[in-house]
Amino acid sequence: MKHNIKLRKQLKRQLEVTNIKGTFVQSQPIWVRIFHWGFTLCLTGTILTGLQLHKPASFLALKFSKVFTFHIAFVWLAMGFVGIRLSDAIIRKDDSLVPKVQDLKQFPKLIAYYLFLRPSPPPSRKYNSGQVFVYFSWILLFLATSFLGLVSYWQGEHLVWVWRLVGGFQVIRWTKFTISIYFLATIPLHIYLSLTENISRLQAMFTGYERK
Repeated sequence: MKHNIKLRKQLKRQLEVTNIKGTFVQSQPIWVRIFHWGFTLCLTGTILTGLQLHKPASFLALKFSKVFTFHIAFVWLAMGFVGIRLSDAIIRKDDSLVPKVQDLKQFPKLIAYYLFLRPSPPPSRKYNSGQVFVYFSWILLFLATSFLGLVSYWQGEHLVWVWRLVGGFQVIRWTKFTISIYFLATIPLHIYLSLTENISRLQAMFTGYERK
């Protein structure tokens, strides 16, 4: 009996050592984390100031000129962080944010998992198919709406062909507003899943390492 207890204690110590030292792997390099938090702050500022410019809230009593200045600053900073992320992806040959055929195949299974129709999520790459589609769309839509922002800022003085292509200033304005609503709908979903699905992924965005 004493011999068995001793073996169990040794096994317990081995498991504890393995759990602490052997299962942490680096999943988020420093430049990815810098992009994530920098882009998060700047995108939040861009959306909030953009909505204020779109339809000012009178109870805030904010000067239009100051809100506009902050909006432009947030946009350019966010574009800088996107540039950092894209440069890092090219240097490291990181295609984790680029959708692939296998992501399309796994997406229905992932939705079934989120709807509690299957017990476990399907196999995935660094990010699951839903994350890949959302993250990729964020980058594309942010670049597109930033470009439309420049077009509306110049008010037809430059890039007139864009005005004619989309149908005028009002269409540009509502397109930017619709994209903002898309961000407002998907960002809370991203936060919710980050907090409930796998907390080690959230840990990796702070430390760079996650527990496997």
